[in-house]
Amino acid sequence: MHSYLISFVLIALQLFCVSCKKSEPVPQKKESTQVLKLYLQGEPISLDPRIGGTRSCQVFLRQLFEGLTRIGIDGRPVLAAAKNVDISKDGCSYTFSIRKSFWSNGEPVTAHDFEYAWKSVLTPNFPSSYSYAFSLIKGARRAKLGEISLDEVAIRAIDSNTLVVELEHPAPYFLELVANPLYSPVCKKTAIAHPSWSKNGGSTFVSNGPFVLSHWTHHTDMTLRKNFFYRDAAAVKMDAIQVALIDDPQTALHLFEKNEIDIYGEPFGTMPSEAVHTCLQQGTLKTKQVGGLYWFEVNTTHPLLASAKIRRALAMGVNRKELTDHLLQGGEKPAFSILPESLTLIPTPLFNDHDIAAAQLLFEEGLQELAVTKDSIPSLVITHWSDPREKAIACAVQQQWKQAFGIHVELVSCDWSSFFKKINTSDYQIAGCSWYTWYQDPIYNMEFMKYKSSGLNGTGWEHPRYIAQLDLADHATNSSDRQDALRNAEELIVQEMPIIPLFSQTYKYLKNERLQGFFLTPVGQLELKGAYFE
Repeated sequence: MHSYLISFVLIALQLFCVSCKKSEPVPQKKESTQVLKLYLQGEPISLDPRIGGTRSCQVFLRQLFEGLTRIGIDGRPVLAAAKNVDISKDGCSYTFSIRKSFWSNGEPVTAHDFEYAWKSVLTPNFPSSYSYAFSLIKGARRAKLGEISLDEVAIRAIDSNTLVVELEHPAPYFLELVANPLYSPVCKKTAIAHPSWSKNGGSTFVSNGPFVLSHWTHHTDMTLRKNFFYRDAAAVKMDAIQVALIDDPQTALHLFEKNEIDIYGEPFGTMPSEAVHTCLQQGTLKTKQVGGLYWFEVNTTHPLLASAKIRRALAMGVNRKELTDHLLQGGEKPAFSILPESLTLIPTPLFNDHDIAAAQLLFEEGLQELAVTKDSIPSLVITHWSDPREKAIACAVQQQWKQAFGIHVELVSCDWSSFFKKINTSDYQIAGCSWYTWYQDPIYNMEFMKYKSSGLNGTGWEHPRYIAQLDLADHATNSSDRQDALRNAEELIVQEMPIIPLFSQTYKYLKNERLQGFFLTPVGQLELKGAYFE
């Protein structure tokens, strides 16, 4: 009877918290109240963990949801919603025992919720660009293509507490991968009863992480409140997280200077170049190396850009050092591969930075093979996200290509949602993109380019030898053979250049010095579970 009474009180308290409306009077805060004030540059694409795979969405999805594992401060996965995992001797079968825990509405989290969430991503018409992240699960890719039924995908809830997953091949990074919000469970009961559950905050938004979404006024703000049903609620110090949705990074900087935002910069938004320079001089800028790159994705279906020689020429015509040392000045380094420096398997770059003579020769050879002249080709178009830093990068490369090749390059700016849609539908010629690896293994940066049908491969590029090398890596019986195959694939994609690497990414940010207890993992994943103010 005593435990029943406690459960009743907890449920009542949780439902009261998630049902509070923004318009109601705010009670006087106690001295002990901990409220973290953040912002996000632009509107989140989605707070459904199956859909919101962008870096900005995942900043908050990591706070709202919890998968089988979470990533610790050392970058290694630790068990979370799973209390135990058994791995078969061949490394292809994982049996997870689900920990006793609850959704924010008091319902138990079950293995069926995991099966439902993961398989829904693999439904052919489900609107997620990230189904490729599940491709190592047996049958996943074929189900997404509609070749087999979801029942044949090797994700099975044996009972409420046991989830069995079979892989196509051994994957030493799998426990790190399932910490990604894409692998979060979704409350099956709520998702079926309320198909629009993730569109707004309130009682229908159900999550199992440290926080729950209290309200979401689109394009204005969000409020996350402590989830009293979270399995480790005692470790959560913040009572609430208030998030302003701000398009202009300069506006966000002014709010930080007025102490109305506690963290400014990555991963919540970009810092304008002028702000980086000023904060460097003042000694207030904080930086962190993360597994990120900035590159140009190239639409290889464009008549001119179909030529690998033209693409390689454009890559060699960029002055990366000028970008990193003079424009960015935040610790970035020139990049020569689709893998960050910490993961690349190519010891020496396959091309030189700003090699104008070689670039011009390749460009002319490419034009001759296409049977066109420089005077007859139309303007190239660089599409970029409407952000000052993105525009500055595009402008710089525009001038560099004009000087190197005498070609006209136009710039097209669009908001984040439109930009993301253009990439996914191949509605662009050249597009500037930030890419952050999800786990510390080369395969993640390479896998999404394996097939042109992959969710995020908007380049139209696919190569049988690249596919074959990745297949060899997947089924290699020892690490040496796997490394060799991955290196061959990396060399091939650099030579083909459907992606033009520009520079490594660093997080540049400012923070309230009283804020403690949060951390960034080695690949830039933000953890706010233990954040608090001194």
